[in-house]
Amino acid sequence: MTLNIDFSKTAVLSLHMQNDIVLQEGKLGGFFGEQVEAGKVIEYGKQLIENARSSKIPVIHVCVQFNPDYSDLIANSALLTMVKQVKALEKGKWGGDIVSELHPLKDETVISHQRVGPFYGTELSHILKKGGFDSIILFGVATNVIVETTARVLSDEGYNVFIVEDCCSAATLEAHQASLGSLSMLSKIVTVNEIFK
Repeated sequence: MTLNIDFSKTAVLSLHMQNDIVLQEGKLGGFFGEQVEAGKVIEYGKQLIENARSSKIPVIHVCVQFNPDYSDLIANSALLTMVKQVKALEKGKWGGDIVSELHPLKDETVISHQRVGPFYGTELSHILKKGGFDSIILFGVATNVIVETTARVLSDEGYNVFIVEDCCSAATLEAHQASLGSLSMLSKIVTVNEIFK
């Protein structure tokens, strides 16, 4: 596959690669951890980030995190209701932190949000526009939630969207594949090795 991508106008978004989500011992790990481990998502994510850094591509880390009392969480969906019930993704706690393998460097941007998608109430859209990017590389967990939500908005905003399928997973392989099938109409579905040959 030949990719028409200019690294000088590209950013990487690492989405929800947090302990509570991607590790089996995390509070939501019972849903996502098995597929993350089976697909070596953290390992491939690390490869992607290291290649991006060596290629001078900015890496932006996106986290979903809440206050200890969850006063900033609006439980208007089953997903967010569950987060509150199990007290997951608390700011300043291990569960809300990015996994150590993908930990941000001091000069990398970290966006914290409290909705399903990363744009509401954050500076993410402004940061991407200010950066002059035309292409965005996405990866994270879950494919059918944060990755799909983010990809759809970015596509509408005019960006070329690249989703790195081996750096993504969902609660089931079927959900992951179905989401990628839908997103193939709005983005390019790629692997780490296809981007960084």
